[in-house]
Amino acid sequence: MSKNNSNKIFKRSTVAVLLLTALLSGCSEKSMESHLADARNYVSEQQPDAAVVEYKNAIQKSPNAPEPRFELGKLYLETNNFVAAEKELNKALELGYAAGEVIPLLSKAYQQSGAENALSEVDYRAQGMTAVESAEVGFYKLQALMQLDKREEAEALIADLTTLDTSSVYKGLIDSYVFVLNNDAEAAIAATEALREQAPTNKDVLQQLAKLYLQNGTPEKAAVVYGDYIKSYPNDTASKFAYAALLIELRALDTAEPIVEELLALNDTHPLLNTFKGIIESAKGNYAEALERLEIAVQNGRSDQVVRLIAGFSAYQIQDFESAQRHLTMIASSLPDNHPGLRMLADSMLQLGENDNALEILERVEGEAASDAALFSKASYQLLIDGNVVGAKQMVERSEEISTSAEDLARLGVLQLSLNDVAGLVNLEEAVNQAPESATTQSTLVRAYIATNQLDKAKDASSNWLEQSPNDATPLVYLGAIATAQGEFDKAAAYFDDASTREGAENELVYARTQLLIAQDDNESATAFIRAFIDENPNDIRALTMWYALAAQNDAVAPVVSHVEAQLDSAPDAIEMRLLLARLYAFDNAIDKTVALLADVEGDKETPMAFWNIKGQALIAANNVKNAETFFDRWLSFYPQDKSAVLGKLLILDSQKQFTQGVALTSRVLDKRPDAQISLLKAYFHSRIGQSKPAWSIINNSADSVKELPFVRGIIARLHLIDNAPAEAVEHAEAAYDATPNSDNALLLVAAYEMSGKAEQAFKFLEKHVAENSKDVSSSMLLAERQIRQDRAAALATYEAILTQTPDNFVALNNLAYLAFEDNNLVQAETLAKRAVALRSDNADAVDTLAQIYIAKGDNEAALSLYEEIATRDIPNEEVYLNHVELLVELDKTALAKRRLQAREFTRDDLKQKAAELRKALGIASNG
Repeated sequence: MSKNNSNKIFKRSTVAVLLLTALLSGCSEKSMESHLADARNYVSEQQPDAAVVEYKNAIQKSPNAPEPRFELGKLYLETNNFVAAEKELNKALELGYAAGEVIPLLSKAYQQSGAENALSEVDYRAQGMTAVESAEVGFYKLQALMQLDKREEAEALIADLTTLDTSSVYKGLIDSYVFVLNNDAEAAIAATEALREQAPTNKDVLQQLAKLYLQNGTPEKAAVVYGDYIKSYPNDTASKFAYAALLIELRALDTAEPIVEELLALNDTHPLLNTFKGIIESAKGNYAEALERLEIAVQNGRSDQVVRLIAGFSAYQIQDFESAQRHLTMIASSLPDNHPGLRMLADSMLQLGENDNALEILERVEGEAASDAALFSKASYQLLIDGNVVGAKQMVERSEEISTSAEDLARLGVLQLSLNDVAGLVNLEEAVNQAPESATTQSTLVRAYIATNQLDKAKDASSNWLEQSPNDATPLVYLGAIATAQGEFDKAAAYFDDASTREGAENELVYARTQLLIAQDDNESATAFIRAFIDENPNDIRALTMWYALAAQNDAVAPVVSHVEAQLDSAPDAIEMRLLLARLYAFDNAIDKTVALLADVEGDKETPMAFWNIKGQALIAANNVKNAETFFDRWLSFYPQDKSAVLGKLLILDSQKQFTQGVALTSRVLDKRPDAQISLLKAYFHSRIGQSKPAWSIINNSADSVKELPFVRGIIARLHLIDNAPAEAVEHAEAAYDATPNSDNALLLVAAYEMSGKAEQAFKFLEKHVAENSKDVSSSMLLAERQIRQDRAAALATYEAILTQTPDNFVALNNLAYLAFEDNNLVQAETLAKRAVALRSDNADAVDTLAQIYIAKGDNEAALSLYEEIATRDIPNEEVYLNHVELLVELDKTALAKRRLQAREFTRDDLKQKAAELRKALGIASNG
C-alpha cells in the first residue's frame, strides 16, 4: 500500500518538477543560439509547431540573424506553408544568407504558391548553386515565364539552360519544353514519358505529364498519372483537388469518393467539393444526401447549371417538388428544348399547382419520351380544374399526337369529353379494345355513353364488360340502371338480383335499386329501402342525399336534417357531412344557418369544390358583401379561372360600381377560358364605363338569339345612349326593364326617355316604378329631384320616405333641409342640415345650406365660420363661392371679399350679374 502511494507521489513530483523547470526556463534569458538549438531538436523529433515557436523566439532575440529565418522558411516549405516560407526565405536572402542555398528553396515556394511574377525574376545561376539546382530553379522559372506568356524570354532561358552540364531530370524537363513551345504535343509527351522512367516519382515530371495528357485530349491517362502522383505526394492538397475534379469528369465516381471525403474533412463547406459529393451521392441513388450537399454548394456561391440540374434531379427523385422547381427554374432558359430537366420542372410545377408556368415549360417539350403522354394529360387535367380551357386544349392536342397505350387513350378520352370534344368517345373505345380487362376503362366508357344519352351503346359496352369480367357485379348494375332509364323495370330488377350474387358494387347496387323504385313511383318503398341502408351506413353521403330528395316530396325533411346534424356533431371535422348539411340548410332557405355552419372553414386546394359554391352562394344570398368579397378573392387565388368564382366576383364588382376592375377580370379570364356568358359580361362592364366600341364588338359577334336576351338588350340600350342614339335605346331599355324591373334598368329607361325628348313619359314611369318598388332608393332619389321642379310637396314626401330607409342619406338630408329652408321652416331645416354636415363636413353644398340657414336666423358669424372651413379647398359650385363673398361684404370684410371676387370667373348668367353688382359695391372695375 505504501509502495503505491510513494509511486503516486513520485509521479506528481515529476510533473511538478517539469512544470517548475518550464516556468524557470521561461523566466531565464536564453540566447538566440539556445532557441535555435531547441528548434533544430524539435525538427528532428518531428514537432514542427514547437520548432516554429523556438525559431520565432530566436528571431526575436536576433532580428537580423539570417540563419533562423532560413531554417524557419525551410520548415514552412516542408509543412506546405508556402506564403510564410516565401517571407522568411526572402528575409534570409536579404540579411545575407547564401543565395545558392536560399534560391532553390525559394523557387519551390514560389512555384507552389503560384507567384509567377516573383519566380520569373529569380537568379537561377546564383553563386553557390550546383548545376542540378540551377536546372531545377531554371525549370520553375521557365514554367513561370510560360504562364506569363513571355515566350521570347522563355526561349532565351531555354537556350541558356541547355548549356548546363547535368543529367538531372530537370534538364530533361527543360529540353522537353522545346516541344511544348513548338506545339509538338506527341514529342513533348514522349520526352516526358521517358523522364518518368528515369524518375518515376518526381513530382514535376508527373505533373507535366498529366497536363500534357489533358492538353492532348487523353484525360484517362492523365488520371492514372495523377493517381500515381497522389500516392507519392499525399499532402499536395491542390493536386488532390485537381485529381478529384478529373475523376468526376471521367465519371470515375468510386475512385473519386474517398478523395472527396478526405478533402471535405479539411473544408466541409467548400462549394466545389460539395458539388462533387452531391454528384457522387446522386449517382449512388442517395438523393436526399445529394440534395443536401448541393444546397451547401449553392449557399456558398456555386450555382452553375450542373449544380442546379443535379440538385433539381435529386429533389425530384425524392418528390421534393418545391426544391426541384426552385433549382430547375434557375437554369430552364439555358436548357435545350426537349431536355429531361424540362420534363422534371414541368411535373414539379404541376405538383405544386403552378399549372400556367408548367404549360409554358411543356411548350418546349417535343413529346418523344414514353412518359410525355401522361405528363401532357396531367397538365391538361390540372389546367382544366383551374379553368384554363385554352391551355387544357393545347395539352390535349399534344397528348393526342403521342397517346397509343390503353392507359394514355383512356386519360385522353376523359379529358376530351370534359372539353366537350366527342372524339373522347373514340379514344375511350380504342382504350377498351386494347385493354378489355381494365374495369376502370370499361366503367369510364359506359358512363361516357350514359352521359351523352347513348344508352344502346352503353348497354352493349356493359354487356361486353360482363363477358370480360363475369364475376364482377358492376357491369350488371350499369345494365340495370340503363334498363331503368329505358323503362324496362323487370329487366332492371333481374339485373340487380343477378348483381347481388356477385362481387363488388354493393353500395352502387343499393343506389340503383332505390332509383328503380323511384322510377316506378314507389317512393314509400324507396324511402324504406334507403333508410334501411342508412341504419347500417349512417354517414353515407349519397344515401342521405337520396333520403332527403324523397323526404322533400312529402315536406318531411326535418328527420333527415336532424340525422345529418347528429352525424356532424359526432364528427365535426367531417367536411363532406358539413357540406351536405350546409346544402340542406340552403335548400330550406336557411341562409344564416348555412353561413354560420361554414364560417370557420376557409378553404384551400384540398377542400372539395362543392364548398366554394355553397359558401359563395350563401354569402351573396345573405348580402354579406364584405365577407363575400374576401371569400371570392380567396377562391380566385386558388382557382383563377373558375367560372362560378369569377361570376361571384363580377357580381360584387358590379354592386360596388367597380366597372373597370370588371373589365380587367373578364379580360384575364377570357384569355384562358373562352366563354359566351363571361364575354357578354365583359361587354356589360365596357358599357358601364362608356366604352362602346369593344362592347359592340362582342355584341355584334353574338348569335341573334343571344341579342334578344333581356340582359343583352340592356347592354345594347346603354351602348346606344353612349353613341348618342337615345331613340334607338328606348325599345331595348323597355325590354330589359320588363324582364328585370330593378334599379339599374329603371334608371337606364329613364335616361333613354329623357335623352330622346320624352321627359313627361320618364317622369310618369319613375312615379310608377317607385310606387311599386319603394325600397329602390336610387330611383326614389331621381324621382324626388324631378318632383322638386313640379310638386314640392311630393318631393318632400319622397325625401322623407327615403330617410326612413336610409337615415344617413347625405343627399336626401341636404336637399330636404334646403326645401325646408325655402319654406322658411328654419328649425327643421337647421336640424336636417346639421345632420348632413356631420356626415360630409367637406361638402361645400351641405355647408352652404347650413350657412344660409344661419344667415336667415341672423347668425352671420356662425355662417362665416362654416364658410371659412371650406374656403381653403376648391369649391366647384359657383353659387356657394359667391354666397361666401356676399357674406364677407355684408360683414365689411372688404379686403378678403375683393381678393376672392377677383380670383374667380363665373359662367352662369345670373351669377355673373350678381358678381358684377358685388364688384360695383366694392369699387372694383368691371371685367367686361
